[in-house]
Amino acid sequence: MKRAILYLLFFAVSLLWGCEKVIDVDLNEAHPTVVVEGNLATFPFKAEIKLSKTGSYFGESEIEKIEGAEVTVQSSLNETFRFVETEKGIYKSDKIKPKEGVTYNLTVHTEDETYTASSTLEPAVLIDSLNFFFDEGFAYFEEGYIVRAYFTDPENIENFYRIKIYKNDTLKNEPDNFIVFDDRLIDGKHIEVTLRGNTFSVGDTVSIQFISLDKNSYNYFNTFKELINVNPGSAAPANPTSNISNGALGFFSAWSSDIKTVIIEK
Repeated sequence: MKRAILYLLFFAVSLLWGCEKVIDVDLNEAHPTVVVEGNLATFPFKAEIKLSKTGSYFGESEIEKIEGAEVTVQSSLNETFRFVETEKGIYKSDKIKPKEGVTYNLTVHTEDETYTASSTLEPAVLIDSLNFFFDEGFAYFEEGYIVRAYFTDPENIENFYRIKIYKNDTLKNEPDNFIVFDDRLIDGKHIEVTLRGNTFSVGDTVSIQFISLDKNSYNYFNTFKELINVNPGSAAPANPTSNISNGALGFFSAWSSDIKTVIIEK
């Protein structure tokens, strides 16, 4: 099968709130509004909705976490799951068992307003293998070991991907680690992804998580990536494309993934 090679220069940003670092992005101002960070995943299992309210989207104002909301998810199989607030602004369910090919509909009731979103859990695309090589570095790339991931894109199917990189069990969460792409130019091909901009040392354990998104989720992450690349001094862009209704910001994403790990050796 013909092999295509992707050399991706990646951009990262932490999402709404939590333990991940906030990166200052010059976005359009927004009145205080609901912000949703919703994840529903098969592997590793995750069923979590974070609700907050900010005066300026991803700005410097203090994040107000939303308590006491009613959060439910209904599947296209007519299953309904209530998400329970486990800590301030975080809602989870241990009853839902996400299934590939199923569409999930989120409903949030808070402060006499209703917000909805929909996402389909696409089948996981597996990583074929990982390997690594030593690179002496050039330009602004550092010397060190670089990992390559291989996968085969399903033919004649629209696919949308995100990659996360973990070094010694810690997520690499800097501006050169945010990786999203689609298969418009690689449909049905065997792909080699060279993760330049991420160097490792002998003894490091590197895990690659290969995430399959639906189109709406991809649009959110892709526009977010574009926003952090706006040239300094340019006009403030629109906020990232949200799939949440009623003027809310953020995203609700059902996704599947595959994870492979390699230990760097000489």
